[in-house]
Amino acid sequence: MSTVVVDSRIAVETVRGESRTRAAGLSRALTLGGIALLAILIHGFHPYADDAGIYVSGVVLALHPHRFGPSTPFIAAYTHMSIFSWLVADVVRLTRLPISAVLLGFQFGGIWLLLYGTRQIARRCFSETASWGAVAMMAVCLTVPVAGTGLVIMDPYVTSRTLSTPLTLLAIGALLDRRLLKTCMWLGLIAVIHPLMAIYAAGFLLLLWAAQAGRWRALAALTVAPVALAGALWLSQSTVVESRAYRIAVLTRTYFYLSCWHWYELLGLAGPVLLIAGYCAWKRWDWRRPDLSLCLACLAIGCSSVTVAACFAHPGSHSHLIARLQTMRPYLIVYAVLFMGLGAVIAQTFLRAQVWRWLLAFGVLGAGIGAAQFVVYSSTAHLELPWRQPRNPWVQAFYWVRANTPDNAVFALDSGYIDTPGENTEGFRAIAQRASIADSSKDGGAAAVFPQLAERWLTESTAATDLSGASDAERVQRLAPLHVTWLVLKKSAVTQFDCPYRNAVVKVCRLGN
Repeated sequence: MSTVVVDSRIAVETVRGESRTRAAGLSRALTLGGIALLAILIHGFHPYADDAGIYVSGVVLALHPHRFGPSTPFIAAYTHMSIFSWLVADVVRLTRLPISAVLLGFQFGGIWLLLYGTRQIARRCFSETASWGAVAMMAVCLTVPVAGTGLVIMDPYVTSRTLSTPLTLLAIGALLDRRLLKTCMWLGLIAVIHPLMAIYAAGFLLLLWAAQAGRWRALAALTVAPVALAGALWLSQSTVVESRAYRIAVLTRTYFYLSCWHWYELLGLAGPVLLIAGYCAWKRWDWRRPDLSLCLACLAIGCSSVTVAACFAHPGSHSHLIARLQTMRPYLIVYAVLFMGLGAVIAQTFLRAQVWRWLLAFGVLGAGIGAAQFVVYSSTAHLELPWRQPRNPWVQAFYWVRANTPDNAVFALDSGYIDTPGENTEGFRAIAQRASIADSSKDGGAAAVFPQLAERWLTESTAATDLSGASDAERVQRLAPLHVTWLVLKKSAVTQFDCPYRNAVVKVCRLGN
């Protein structure tokens, strides 16, 4: 009888323990969700800005394969290498929600997953309190530039990095747990979402594995191997002749070349390495600790990346193959680890269990970074939510184009329109869902990575140079051979063309009368 009673008590305690574990897990998930929402409030949400214009156009292309006509090659160059745009398009089809609403869901989900991955790593390296400091620091530093790479930890819009970066952190966490199968699973997902970042994630994971295992020869070999491989690749290109159009395109991407970086961007290169090295010295270089293994992998990949870029990626090089591989991208992982470590150390050393200190520290930091985002997107609402009307005149014009022009219309805008003050890098194709001839900015990036697009990019972007300052005769002469049927011009442009839409900044006109 007593045995039955004891067994019953054990069963009850087991159930209670499982219930407490589930409740604690739910509480952590909700806390991360709350922090993710705060992160969106701090950094804003701009679903069609900057690189989002490329990826959202890919989503539209997946939903409407014939929508972009002659613009398709510039969009498909990215979509055929990743499942990302097809994944978002499938969610749009299944939910029947507007694209902007689905993008908001992906943005929240991506940030939540990033913070979850941060905590998975931090709790293996630091105390419970410190792990939440790592999460908080990551949340407020999402849009801090990664040196001069052109990247941030998480953009205020959705791209394939919205998923690849969190998955990289999950892979790192799994490797710290020595769960190799799970690590490979996360790496496989990264590969089908963002192949280039998967290569750099794999390199970092190999370095971390060697550091964890204390295999110093393997670590040294893995650090030197990319430099040797890049050198061999560079030498193999000695007889390659790049077209003039491609050289023009690739040289517009100054972030490919360390020699083109500003001094403060170079400081952003050296600073994290010095801080991480200082942390290792503070902890007396005890490589048995998981946090120091992580730091050692960061130091190794940082040195390797800088060496490759400094030696083989030059504006005057005979080949720009190494440059277009963007070998400084692994610094995204270095910055993520840096922010984790800073948050953990600050929480453990200064904040501790004092709630007011947490609110003050991260409140001030978040307010400063949020203010910077207000400046960057000064002409656009901080949160471009699906149910809000756009206040940016360029975006208003692009929405008018979507609603009032034929699906097969082909547009021309000034080739540098996306850099016009007040335009806030809003993508025409993504919003208007219409074809347009190549611009100098985003399509120039496509031409720099995919040389087969360079000739067409140069022809079209040259034709679209200073359209608002040209005469009607010049516009027809330049654009008619490119089958352009509509124009988006600045309000100040002089034209006799029919312009059925005008606002305070731009007007939309038919080409010809």
